[in-house]
Amino acid sequence: MTPHPPPEADVLVVGGGPAGLAAATWLGRYLRHTLVVDAGEQRNRHADHAHGLLGRDPARPEDLLRDARAGLAQYPHVTVHEGRVEEIERSADGTFHAVVDGDPVVVRRVVLATGVRDECPDVTGFEDHYGTDVHHCPSCDGFEIRGGHVVVLGAGERLPAFAAELLDWAGSVCVVTDTGAGPCDEAQWDVLAEHGIDVVDGVAEALLGEPGALEGVRLADGSVVSADAVMFSYAHHAANGLARQLGCELDDHGRVVVDDLQLSSVDGVYAAGDITARLQLVPIAIGQGTSAGIACATSLRGHRTTVGDVSPAPPTRRFTRP
Repeated sequence: MTPHPPPEADVLVVGGGPAGLAAATWLGRYLRHTLVVDAGEQRNRHADHAHGLLGRDPARPEDLLRDARAGLAQYPHVTVHEGRVEEIERSADGTFHAVVDGDPVVVRRVVLATGVRDECPDVTGFEDHYGTDVHHCPSCDGFEIRGGHVVVLGAGERLPAFAAELLDWAGSVCVVTDTGAGPCDEAQWDVLAEHGIDVVDGVAEALLGEPGALEGVRLADGSVVSADAVMFSYAHHAANGLARQLGCELDDHGRVVVDDLQLSSVDGVYAAGDITARLQLVPIAIGQGTSAGIACATSLRGHRTTVGDVSPAPPTRRFTRP
């Protein structure tokens, strides 16, 4: 980690989660001077474990990030800076001018791995239980709650489908929601009834029990809904401020649109991880970061990069059959 970012680099990676660190690893292997800026806002930083990662299942998120950072130490031309990219713009010459914690930085490529931000329930005890027996991702934590009684907190038109998905694992599911807060229609609630999912119209006030030994959810009217685990679904928002500054195309949910090489609509800007419209899982983020890092590195072939680099490789040529 450095107190100040270098003034120049080949590539700026924004985000130090699985996608960003995977991109930086492969940029390092391609000898590209890379600056990783990490604001420390990884989505799964509250989770006890990350699951489904080949060879490391389960793994503590902090251990994954620690080991990934340690691996970057073998690439001296990769710098990790703990801070925030405040603004960025693309110049007419194709370079990018960023401000990192007040310091100007010029780069030739950008990888956005800024993720999403979840809306969390305003419930007493949430911070204590989050990541232990309160979760937001069925795919990530469904296996660990298998057979249990799961209470779903949330609002919005997607809530019924979210609750029904949990039946892949849960023994039973109950939805606790202030139905005045979301636009679900009768047909959606009928789907829950079909699957035997109860709906309690109320406002969750507090989680009962110790972390790891959840007992239930107390509602504002004093009633208690028993629970072995809680899943919540309100909304999550793409952290796309920099993507908007750069003029990247976004989908209807504010996520960066990318091609098969993770390239956005802006030449020289790549995106990976939850900021894109793909499955939001750690193994997927690592794969996307790898693709973005390699594509970004090879896009610099034939171009003189940061001072001190090896001589540029010849540009890639496309051959056609005669």
